[in-house]
Amino acid sequence: FIIALNYRKGYPFQSITNDTWWYYMFSLAFYWSLCVSQFFDNKRKDFWQMFVHHIATIVLMSFSWICNLIRIGTLVLVTHDCADIFLEAAKMTKYSGYQKICDAIFAIFTVLWIVTRLGVFPFWIIHNTSIVTPTLLPVFPAYYIFNSLLLLLLTLHVVWTYLILKIAYKALMAGQMEGDIRSSSSNYSDSSKSQ
Repeated sequence: FIIALNYRKGYPFQSITNDTWWYYMFSLAFYWSLCVSQFFDNKRKDFWQMFVHHIATIVLMSFSWICNLIRIGTLVLVTHDCADIFLEAAKMTKYSGYQKICDAIFAIFTVLWIVTRLGVFPFWIIHNTSIVTPTLLPVFPAYYIFNSLLLLLLTLHVVWTYLILKIAYKALMAGQMEGDIRSSSSNYSDSSKSQ
């Protein structure tokens, strides 16, 4: 939280702690692996959106590392990671056959997704990087690249929020979460029932 309050303090001469370094390196390696493995995984409806998301994330992380904007980069990563944990947990419980737990975790995920990706991300992070920061620091060319990529991520969040709310609505109407929002066919529901 202290980093969140002081992400601009002392820029560009900001030190990086070991845990931040490892967090960045693991996250960057993770997104590179997703970018490659996506081509060998089952094709999903949002294949190209995910590919664009992975590339945008890799470029954002690389530029933020090069320009020593690691504090704001870490805030963006944390904002995105906290909802993803619950999405993966919901998937695991769905695949394991624990439907009620899956529904509860999916509800938590949905609320957390909306709060972090449509609340904190645009109204705090993007607001600070695009409106507040230029009043405090000189603008350089990478500034426009950063903010364009952040806005691209926000656009993807809006699209995915629509899909998530669609699944949540169907779950409320059916009494349980059905399928995977990224499935391209009915294969998901057939294979998950047989497991």
